[in-house]
Amino acid sequence: MEEGSIAALPPVNIKELEEALEVEGAREIAAGFMEDVANVPSRLTTAIQEKNKNEARSAAHLLKGCCLIIFSKQTAELASDMEKAAIAEDFAQCETLLPSLLASLDETIQCLQNYLDEC
Repeated sequence: MEEGSIAALPPVNIKELEEALEVEGAREIAAGFMEDVANVPSRLTTAIQEKNKNEARSAAHLLKGCCLIIFSKQTAELASDMEKAAIAEDFAQCETLLPSLLASLDETIQCLQNYLDEC
């Protein structure tokens, strides 16, 4: 994905989420997402610092899957890039990707929190 196109994507496509799951289902998935990924930032950070290929890949894969479920394309793509870098044991690339991935995840969580607060 091109750098410019990442910034243009919304953190979560709430409309698409509600269309796929209806409003009640979307709320449940949003709340579950935040629980499921709560420890991913620390898992990724530690795995990258320790150069633990399997843990970095596992955490990135989990995040990618969770993001695809909630239609968070930007974060899913960054998680996919992290997963590929971990598989390749390219920890320099992992370190480069980490700040962007964590910032995108923060935006995703904030978007979902705002969505749930509106309910």
